[in-house]
Amino acid sequence: MIQLARRIFIKSWRIQLAITCLFAASVALLVIYGTYLQREINLLEVRMDGGLQDSFIRVELNDSQRGPSKLRPSRGLGTVPLQYLGSWQTGVVDTSHGRLPVAMVTQDTGLNLGIGSAEVLVPQVLASEHNLAVGDKLVVVTKGAHAQFTVAQVHDGTIYGQRIVVWDKNALASNVFLYRHESGAASAAVTSLRRTYPAGIIAYSGSTRSAAEEVIDAVYSPGIRARFGVILFITIAFLAVTVFSFLGKRKVLAIVKSLGLRSWEMVTLLFYEAVLPPLFGSLLGCGLAYVTLRWMISAGQQFAIDGSVFISSALSIWPAVAIGIAIPARFTQVATVNQLLYERPVPFQTVIIKELGKRISALDVYTSQGIEFIHLQMEYGHFNGSVFRRLGDYVKQGEVLAVEERWWGLQVVEYHAPITGYIVYFQDELGLVGVSPLHFGARCGNT
Repeated sequence: MIQLARRIFIKSWRIQLAITCLFAASVALLVIYGTYLQREINLLEVRMDGGLQDSFIRVELNDSQRGPSKLRPSRGLGTVPLQYLGSWQTGVVDTSHGRLPVAMVTQDTGLNLGIGSAEVLVPQVLASEHNLAVGDKLVVVTKGAHAQFTVAQVHDGTIYGQRIVVWDKNALASNVFLYRHESGAASAAVTSLRRTYPAGIIAYSGSTRSAAEEVIDAVYSPGIRARFGVILFITIAFLAVTVFSFLGKRKVLAIVKSLGLRSWEMVTLLFYEAVLPPLFGSLLGCGLAYVTLRWMISAGQQFAIDGSVFISSALSIWPAVAIGIAIPARFTQVATVNQLLYERPVPFQTVIIKELGKRISALDVYTSQGIEFIHLQMEYGHFNGSVFRRLGDYVKQGEVLAVEERWWGLQVVEYHAPITGYIVYFQDELGLVGVSPLHFGARCGNT
């Protein structure tokens, strides 16, 4: 069977090569686009909260208060897995470089600020924008007075965001409080803070990333729709190729099936032939995307190679592969040798009806005499199919009495004789056919 699949694969190598190239190009594009979105999410996450570390949780209030609130456990009277690090008041101040956002630290129990009252921390973004370096002077105007500060350090924004940081030991109120949770206790810590600060905005690494992903999804929604369009195009193209491939080798399948090959073995044969191009294409596409990203990184682009992006992009096309294999495989399972050999239509589904779907009280007098019925589906008194047996004919149990095609031939309904006997009842307008083990003659004839 493997040798037969290999011969079929080699015979259609041009088509297989085209499919491989299609999947390779699609996977490469999906990986590169996914990497680009990951970069935008990471950059937006840093802008939104300064890139909070996993162990930090920040609570921001609309109104200032003196010191942190007393922590409430996440449930019951348990302990709170949190450590209070400090607090600050946010605002905007006039400086020699314009109006800048500021964080005035009021409490430092674990921030390790390490600056004096005449020193200031400057975020990297503002330092680059205003050409500020350690040792430079920054004049701050507060309440009409000018105060000169020395840049003591350039911070990366992981704690305070993109704000200048000053130490204000005289301030009493704060509106931002920073905590650190214990390892493995993030969920309980967040729940505790939500109970403690019900009106506060709680930011932590996971929440901010989710918000960043939502923003990126909204901004790049046309690109995401284009990505869906690529996957849909792959699905249609691959399905068309596999279906036409099935139609092109129906006689080969008929010969193989007549030799005794079982249905699951024929499905396996189709699977071997159809799965190799997408598999090779996925691997080739990942390799092509990796080389392209490495070249873009060396050219100065701020991309990061993330294995999860490669995996998700490669897996996103496999539903198309599953659909492209499942439909021809289903046709192979249900097709008969004659249908394959003489290229007759192959139904996708065959429904067998061999009894009444529900009781008809008007037929009780007949069923009491041992007559069993089937009901042909009629439309305006007409049966849209072929009837093979008529009144008075002898039939065997399971013999096909009538056949009807639905859904443009994709579904075939077969009406089987419920028992062995004679057709003693045939109602054309209602589509009722009755079979009795005894010949009742004209007594139960066509009514």
